[in-house]
Amino acid sequence: MNNEELLELLKRWNPWDKELKTGIKRPHYINKILPYIERKEILVLKGVRRCGKSTIMKQLMEQLIRKGIKKIQILYLNLEDYRFLGELNIRLLEQVLQVYRQYINHHEKTFFFIDEAQAISNWESWIRTAYDQDDNIKFIVSGSNASLLSKELSTLLTGRNLAFLILPLSFKEFKDFSGGKIEDYLEYGGFPEVVLEKDTDKKEKILQQYFEDIINRDILSRHEVRNAKQLTELAKSLISSSGTKTSLNKLSKVFGLSKDTITDYISHMIDAFLLFEVNYFSFSARTRHDVTKLPKFYAIDTGIINAVNERQTKNTGRLYEHAVLLKLLEENQEISYWSELHSEVDFITGETAINVTATDKIPEREHKGLDEFKSKNKQFKTLLITKSTTKENLISLQEFLEKNIEL
Repeated sequence: MNNEELLELLKRWNPWDKELKTGIKRPHYINKILPYIERKEILVLKGVRRCGKSTIMKQLMEQLIRKGIKKIQILYLNLEDYRFLGELNIRLLEQVLQVYRQYINHHEKTFFFIDEAQAISNWESWIRTAYDQDDNIKFIVSGSNASLLSKELSTLLTGRNLAFLILPLSFKEFKDFSGGKIEDYLEYGGFPEVVLEKDTDKKEKILQQYFEDIINRDILSRHEVRNAKQLTELAKSLISSSGTKTSLNKLSKVFGLSKDTITDYISHMIDAFLLFEVNYFSFSARTRHDVTKLPKFYAIDTGIINAVNERQTKNTGRLYEHAVLLKLLEENQEISYWSELHSEVDFITGETAINVTATDKIPEREHKGLDEFKSKNKQFKTLLITKSTTKENLISLQEFLEKNIEL
C-alpha cells in the first residue's frame, strides 16, 4: 500500500475533519480509563470480540477533544480493516506514523489508538521502542486475545502498561441501551449489537455468528488448530454445561483427545475470552492446585450459552450464576468457588461467600453451603442471591446487578 492510499484510508477512520460517532455511552469504563489517559503508560483494552472495545476507544477520543485536545492529535488505526490484509506487519505501523506526521505536521502529543493490535506479530516490540524513545506518543491499544496481551506485555512492557478488561454490557448498561427486562438480558446477553437488535431471530443469528467468529478467527486460525471440528464441539459442550465442575480426564475420553490437547484447547478458549476459569478456593496454594479440585468454566455471555445450547432446555439457575459472575468480573473481583462433600459455595470473592438460586423457595443446600463455609472461615460474610427476595443476607438478582454492593 502506497502512502497516498494509506492516507486516504486513515482519513476515513479518523476524526480530523468530521464528527465522531461514539454510540451509546459506557461511563463505567470511560470513568475508569480516562484518569490514566494523560499518563505515559500504554493503555490496553482487552476483551472478547464485539464487546464494544472500538466504541469505547471512540468515546475516549471524544473525551480528549472535550478536554481541549485537537482532533489532529488523535490517530486511530483499525487493523481489522480488510484493506490491510497482506500489510499486517511492523512496517505498517511505521508507515502509518510516518504518513500521519507528514500530513498533520504538528509538534504536540499524539494519542495513537491501535484497534486489535494482535493482528500484527511483535507489535509490542515496536511500541516498546517508540515508548522508550519518548516520541511524545500516548498509545491506547485493544485486543481480543488474553495471552497475547499478557505474556508479551509482562515481559517486553513491564511497568509500561495498564490493562482494562472490557466485558459485554452489564445489566445496568443493558437497561441504558434497551430499557429491557432482566429476562431479556438472561436470554440474549449483553453484546451491544445484539441488545440493540429488536428482532429475536436476528439476535440469535448474530450470537451464533459471534460464536463462529471467535472459534474461527481467534482460536483456529491464530493457533493453527488441526482438529477444528473437535475443538468446536468441545467449546459447545463446555458452554452448554457452563458453570459445572469439569474433569479434563473425562473430556479426554469423550472427545478422543489427549488430556494435554484438551488443556491446550481450553487455554485457547480462555485466551479468546470465550470462557473464564473459576478455580477452587483455598488459602493453601497446594490445595488450590490439587488435581482433584476440578475447575469450573463459565461462558462470556448468557446469550452465547443459549445460542449454542443444543439441548434446548434452559437452566435458569446457571444463567443467574453467569449474570452474577459477569458482575463480579466487571468489578475486577478475583473469584473462586468452594465445595466439600455435599456442600458448595458458588463464588468466593473479596470477603464474601455467595450462593445463587433462581427461586424464592430456597433449597436447604444453599444455606448449608454458606453456613459450612463460614464455620471454617469466620472472617467471611455470606450472601444469597435469589429470584426476587431481599432481606438480611439475601438479595434479588436484579438488585444485586443494579447496585454497587460491597463484597
